[in-house]
Amino acid sequence: MIRDLSSNILAELRSIFRDPGVLIIMGAAIVFYSFVYPLPYAREVLNQVPLTVIDQDNSALSRQLVRMVDASEMLRVEGRSLNLDSAQKEIGSGRYSAALVIPQGFEKDLLQGRQVYVSAYVDATYFLIYRQAMTGLVKTVRTVSAGIQIRRFQAQGWSADKAMVDRSPLNLISRSLFNPYMGYATYIVPGVLILILQQTMLIGIGMISGTRRELIMAGKSVPRCRGGPMVRIVSRTIACLSLYLIHILFIYGVVYRIWDFPMQTSIAMISLFLLPFLLSVILLGQVLAEFFKTREISIVMIVWSSMIAVLISGFSWPLETMPNWIRAVSMLLPSTWGISGGLRLTQMGASFNQVREEWIWMWGLSLLYLILAWICVRFAHQSKNGEPPNLDKPEPKKFF
Repeated sequence: MIRDLSSNILAELRSIFRDPGVLIIMGAAIVFYSFVYPLPYAREVLNQVPLTVIDQDNSALSRQLVRMVDASEMLRVEGRSLNLDSAQKEIGSGRYSAALVIPQGFEKDLLQGRQVYVSAYVDATYFLIYRQAMTGLVKTVRTVSAGIQIRRFQAQGWSADKAMVDRSPLNLISRSLFNPYMGYATYIVPGVLILILQQTMLIGIGMISGTRRELIMAGKSVPRCRGGPMVRIVSRTIACLSLYLIHILFIYGVVYRIWDFPMQTSIAMISLFLLPFLLSVILLGQVLAEFFKTREISIVMIVWSSMIAVLISGFSWPLETMPNWIRAVSMLLPSTWGISGGLRLTQMGASFNQVREEWIWMWGLSLLYLILAWICVRFAHQSKNGEPPNLDKPEPKKFF
């Protein structure tokens, strides 16, 4: 059995490295995405959102507010509009993302102690732009309001310190424990990289199996696999695992350092955690590969399912808020558990004991897909030899 196993492993590795398409998917694609995918988010935080101002007061205080808005790192005043209708058209054309409306009598009403409202109109089509623009405007307006109120207290004879304390007796200090820069790349890229490992693995295994079926149907010779179904499954598993363990070292040892992503655990720890993730993905790929008759079908089906895997993985939207049946489906995907535990280890500095549930679940999925892969490979072997797929029939062939 050892000879059959080693022979099959070498045959699987030759199938990967001699097929340019498979090599691109299972090798070059991961390197490519690791460097290209984070590029659009390299700045981490969205800054300098363009906006227009409708200053109906044109007073010294209104001009000060505009200058403070422009000084904010989140916003950039790029133009002036005569009225709200023209500003709305310019926002609709994509020239601006927000509009600030300062009402007439703004300075006069403030000096007389009246409450004044300024209006903000922000494009909510892009949630990140909306959040940054609204946050920048709210902070700036509150800062101006606080300064006016403090000066009013000082005019009544209060000291500067007392005026500041009475103006805001209770202050909130907000600090992000994880992802301190609130960066978008730090939020999304680490989870996507784990998903890329899963999807490229599934596509590559499907392409290998589809290619062999195409060659058989064309009457061409293919490398013969030795041993029973279990030997074949284990051989492909070891071959793919050896390749993707290198990818794990590359991602967490090289990519994370280049893009300066938080790495709150050791490479050995994250490799140990992702070991059952890789095993479960490889075995799932061997189950799905039995249903792909050509290599093109595997590419289409796995790519089509990639968006579904992203949506139900739990890092783009909490699983707790999803319908129960979607949560049940997500539990069958290795990426759900791999992303959850992997992010907690690398981003939050969780201990291995704190991600033990995800680790056990991935071992459970590995066992489940091992059984399914054995059934699929055994049935396919029987069908190829002209035997009906009947488990009740005595099986003279080798199980291992």
